[in-house]
Amino acid sequence: MKKLNFVLSIIIAIFFVACSPNTKTDTNQSTSNTSSHIDTINQPNVIFILVDDMGFGDVGYNGSEIATPNLDKMARKGMTLNRNYVYPICSPTRASLLTGQNPLYYGIDGPISDDNGMPIDLKIMPEYFKDLGYQSFMVGKWHLGIGNTDYWPISRGFDSHYGFLGGSIDYYTHVYSGGLDWQREGVSLREEGHATDLFTAEAKKIINDRDPNNPFFLYLAYNAPHAPLQTTPKNSGLNEDVKAGNRYVYAEMVTQLDNGIGQIIDALENQGILENTIVVFSSDNGGSLSLGSNNGALRGGKGSPWEGGMRVPGLIMWANHITAGQALDQQIAIQDWLPTLLDAVGGESSPLEIQSGQSMWSAINSGIEIERNPLIIGSASGRAVFDYPWKLVREGDVGEHQLYNVLEDPYEKENLAKVKPEILTRLETVLAALPNVPTRRTVDEKASSANASIKKTHNTQGRNIDYEAREQETREPWAEAAIKGNN
Repeated sequence: MKKLNFVLSIIIAIFFVACSPNTKTDTNQSTSNTSSHIDTINQPNVIFILVDDMGFGDVGYNGSEIATPNLDKMARKGMTLNRNYVYPICSPTRASLLTGQNPLYYGIDGPISDDNGMPIDLKIMPEYFKDLGYQSFMVGKWHLGIGNTDYWPISRGFDSHYGFLGGSIDYYTHVYSGGLDWQREGVSLREEGHATDLFTAEAKKIINDRDPNNPFFLYLAYNAPHAPLQTTPKNSGLNEDVKAGNRYVYAEMVTQLDNGIGQIIDALENQGILENTIVVFSSDNGGSLSLGSNNGALRGGKGSPWEGGMRVPGLIMWANHITAGQALDQQIAIQDWLPTLLDAVGGESSPLEIQSGQSMWSAINSGIEIERNPLIIGSASGRAVFDYPWKLVREGDVGEHQLYNVLEDPYEKENLAKVKPEILTRLETVLAALPNVPTRRTVDEKASSANASIKKTHNTQGRNIDYEAREQETREPWAEAAIKGNN
């Protein structure tokens, strides 16, 4: 009997220890850690696809004759962005996307090359995502600093970078102005393949090989369909109705790009993560009309402050969070994407600094119209100030100020500057507040002719183009030159 009582005492003691507050605290802590782990796993992945020099009228869902079946399918499954605004030239758009700020405030008002770059004291998108437990990858074109390693993607928060650092390359030889510009983690590579196809393959590899226990952010910056116009590895057979010459070669480059995007969507689906992935698609500026692009009926093109230079195709897709087949009429600017995506994944989306972007997530997710602050968009060749639907346009540094209502007059045919002087004055006041800061764009003659060897073959007027021409190496690779310069 004493032995039985002793055994019962031991059992009772174990029971009370198991139910003691300390044990409960440990259990809660374990549950909390598991819950946090599950939350991290369930956070959506984010892929931002930025293409180069694609015009508003160059996608099928905007009425183009170019075959873009995969983008058209994404438009049906996601939300198209009717008023998707970017800067009229590449580097400012890229800087604005990554910083969530207006690049004119820190001197990026044109293409960057040589020793200049995006200011290193600015926190950028991959760093924000890393704070939330994300893996951050970049594939493709950088164009925010090539001559100094401190400006490179792997120095700015990305876990990896595969692609090139400058503004353009030969699609096949990966050469820019005589020097190889093709790297993995800053180390030059010589490999065969068309840039578009190589970028697609790398993006798929990241999707397949990622750590499944943590969400990922992928910035995929295709250089297509930017010049040089070069024939694609094979004919798609889908653009036979497109007229010959520049437009046809351009169309094939767009269709090849579209095919790559379709492969990436398939990779997400095969991994079972498509429904938990936010995919955003946008062009970096309007199309270059002389090289076969089409901005629809919008006025102007790449480099201009007119709608054709800054209003571009865009869409967003996230199953079960965005109503399929809808079109968003809310004006959204490229600097809005950082706070918008942080908002969508549960991060801090409050304004980053003056003239920063605004979160548009409630407009995308719930259809709530957002009143936005006045918006300055432009480059060294001109400025536009929006207080939607009003738009002030100034060409050059001292050009005449013009005023348009782009809701009623999207093609900017009727200048209302004399009819609405009070609105013009209000927007001029906004423009005058833009600080005068030193430019970071390439301005010297040597740097501005850096791409001359490509331009000689693929001249910007679209005449005498040899679509089979290939740029050859005549100097050391750009990465090696930059590393030497840093030592």
